[in-house]
Amino acid sequence: MTAPGFDADVAIVGYGPVGQALAALLGRAGHRVAVFERFTDIYRLPRAVHLDHEVMRLLQSLGLADTLADEMIPVQDYQWFGADGQLLLRFDVEGLARSGWDSDYMFFQPELEAALDRLGCAQPRVTVERGWVAEELLGTGKGVELTVRRVDDAFGGLALTGDRRTVYARWVIGADGANSFVREAIGITRRDLGFQERWLVVDAEPRDMDALGDLPIACQWCDPDRPTTHVQSGPRHRRWEFMLRPDELAADFEDPDRVWSLLEPWYRPADGPLTRSAVYEFRSMLANRMRKGRVLLVGDAAHLTPPFLGQGLCSGLRDAANLAWKLDFVLRGLAPERLLDTVDAERQPQNEAVIQLAIELGKVLCQLDPQAAAERDAALRAAGPPPPLELAPLTVGLLHQPIGEPDPLAGTLSVQGVVEGAGREGRFDDVVGGGFQLIVADGDPFEHLSHRQRTLLDTLEATVASLDPAAPHGVRDCDGRLTAWLSQHNAHAVLVRPDFYVFGGAASPEAVPALLDDFRTQLNITSTPATSGALA
Repeated sequence: MTAPGFDADVAIVGYGPVGQALAALLGRAGHRVAVFERFTDIYRLPRAVHLDHEVMRLLQSLGLADTLADEMIPVQDYQWFGADGQLLLRFDVEGLARSGWDSDYMFFQPELEAALDRLGCAQPRVTVERGWVAEELLGTGKGVELTVRRVDDAFGGLALTGDRRTVYARWVIGADGANSFVREAIGITRRDLGFQERWLVVDAEPRDMDALGDLPIACQWCDPDRPTTHVQSGPRHRRWEFMLRPDELAADFEDPDRVWSLLEPWYRPADGPLTRSAVYEFRSMLANRMRKGRVLLVGDAAHLTPPFLGQGLCSGLRDAANLAWKLDFVLRGLAPERLLDTVDAERQPQNEAVIQLAIELGKVLCQLDPQAAAERDAALRAAGPPPPLELAPLTVGLLHQPIGEPDPLAGTLSVQGVVEGAGREGRFDDVVGGGFQLIVADGDPFEHLSHRQRTLLDTLEATVASLDPAAPHGVRDCDGRLTAWLSQHNAHAVLVRPDFYVFGGAASPEAVPALLDDFRTQLNITSTPATSGALA
């Protein structure tokens, strides 16, 4: 229930996929969420085109993954071609990844936004207000006053009207993109990590996808004359991206004939229409913090990454998954507000690592000197196959800290396998449940737990399962992936957080109580409301 005197528990500024997912997660948890978005309708042009398995598991938790599956194309590899047009690098993509989905997918963003919008608007405590821009933020000590103004035509240049409203919320989240008003209003600065290039982005809707030939689903041409990207964005769309040379202007590509001349090797007017052609500046930026008082940043408001790793939207949705369960606990008075400081501690290092890796890939691609490009190609081919593209685990934050040896599972992304329980077979989260998960290799998961530890699991509304089908709370590990995962790390049990990252593992049944006690201590779970903060 919303606290007296507040219009909302959470006000979210921005309703792209990150704001949409966060609104749905918080609304489903029972919190009153008010969302303000300047565009009067779903943005109909594609922007992001790639999602990974971790994000698919998040969509699964929202009940959307199967719904969107027909709009997504699994990626088998990511190919890079050298200056001579021959294969330079191939990042082989594993099939079934640890999250229980194919490793990577290409998609058409408006389809994702439409599905998330339907989900968010279906939550009875979520209100989406379109056609409003944020104008002012004022911290009051116990909440935040957000002033918004009506927009007549957001697509036509933000024609403001005289209609203004002030909303009093316990927390405000800035999900309002690269030019975030929220970030600027609370004085959070950004670091420029050093990559900045202009690219022409062209999206097309072919009449016959098969007629375009055997183009890879995702590839880069490292041509010093014109570095170029191609991806298939879902089953019905394709995208090309062309790097601008230093002597070229964005205005040069307002001429449709100039754009079609670049596309000519692959795509011609008879093949179908273009849905968008625009020059964008790819940048690498990281906010110096993600929280200030009762205001937090997520998505592009907090970080910008070059597109060569396809992780911009994925990073934002990880922000949402990380923040949602923690803010839920704070709003429910189960944990103090300092829990939200772990959003910064956990997300920023991973976000920065993603940006830095994308920058390194960009340096390979964006080489305009023919001699340097030839030397690059020779060195990369001599080096052999590249390692898999993997994200670093969490290293700090709300993670198990046992006495003695470090926990090898703490901070890693958890595994989702196929199990059978109660006469049903499927992915673990669907069959047994999501949220907090305590999974044990065998035996009764509660055998060694005290009343206090069992109460903790009840408070967490945790899913508890044994991989021994004959044990209490037992399920059958159909594909053996969960059993193999625990065995690989010499673990009897694992405690997984709602954002799918592992809090920690326990080597034996007798060590499970200590694992839960450490979680309670670090989270500082309380039965009284958390203390209030301010914009400071």
